[in-house]
Amino acid sequence: MTVPWHVGAILNETLADTLRFAAWYLEAGAEAVTLLFDNPQDPAIAILDGHPRLTCVPCTPEFWADLGLTPETRFTKRQNVALTWVYRRQADGWLLNVDADEFMWAPGEGIGAFLAAQPAEAEAIRVETAEIVAAPDGAAGPVYRLPMERDAARRVYGDSAALFGPRRKGLIGHPQGKSFIRCGLKDVVLRQHWAQRQRGAEMAETFVPVRVGTAALLHHIGLDYDIWRAKLDWRLVSSGFTVPLTERIRALLVEPDAESRLQALHSDLHAVDPERLDRLRAEGACLESRVDVDGVAARVFGATFATA
Repeated sequence: MTVPWHVGAILNETLADTLRFAAWYLEAGAEAVTLLFDNPQDPAIAILDGHPRLTCVPCTPEFWADLGLTPETRFTKRQNVALTWVYRRQADGWLLNVDADEFMWAPGEGIGAFLAAQPAEAEAIRVETAEIVAAPDGAAGPVYRLPMERDAARRVYGDSAALFGPRRKGLIGHPQGKSFIRCGLKDVVLRQHWAQRQRGAEMAETFVPVRVGTAALLHHIGLDYDIWRAKLDWRLVSSGFTVPLTERIRALLVEPDAESRLQALHSDLHAVDPERLDRLRAEGACLESRVDVDGVAARVFGATFATA
C-alpha cells in the first residue's frame, strides 16, 4: 500500500543541480513536484515546464506581491511563505518541503509505502539528516555522516569538532532533518524543517532517526569546493555556518594565501580519509549506500542532463 505525496521547493541552482533534484523525486514516485524559481529567468523553466508532474513557478515581483512580500524580503521568510502557499494548494496526501540539495531516501518499497506505514494520527513525519562527505578511494558508494553527540564528534574530528558547534551534532548543515506534512490541515504554516499551527497548537509529529533504517534525508551540502566557495559570502551573512566556523572563515579570507587555506578547511570539513571514516563507523555515525543521484538524473532526463 502507498499514499500520494508531493514535493515543494524554492531553488536557484545550476541547471544540472535542478535536473538532479527534479529527477530524484520524479523517479521516487512523487505525484507532483512544485518548483519555485527564485530567479524568474531560470533557464530550467523552459526545459521542465510542461512536464505532467512538474509545476514551474517563476518567482516574479508580482508573485511575491501577491504573497505580501518583495524579492528583497529575507530569503528564509520568503521561503516559508511560499512553501505554505504550495502546501495550501494540495488537497490530499503529504507534502515534503525540501531544498534543492536534499534527497529524501526510503530504501525498500519507497517513500509512498514508508508514508503509508506511519501512524494514522501523525500530522507530520520528520526524517533525520544524513550529510554527504567525500569518501576515500575504494569506498563502495557515497558516504554520509549522521548526527552524533558532542563527545563522539570530538573523537571523530579532534580539534576541528569545535567548528561544527554544539548544536549541529557533528554536521556542517542542519541535523534536524525535513518533514512530510499531511495535507488538508487547518491553520498550518511551514517552516524550514517542520510545520506549525498558527494558533500555537502542537503538531502530532513523528520523528524518524536514520538509524531506524527506514528513511533518511540525504543532504548533499558542500561536497564540491567551487560551489561551496561560490555560496560562501551568502552563507556568512545568513547564519549558514556556526559562529566558530564563521569566525574561522572570515579570518582566512584576509590571509594572503586565502584560497589554499579555504580549500584545506573545506577538505577538513567535507571529506573523510580512511582513518576518519573508520572513526565514523566506530561511532555508528556513518551511512554507506549505493545511491546514485547522477544515475537517476541520466535515466530521467537523458541527453538533457548529460549536456547540462
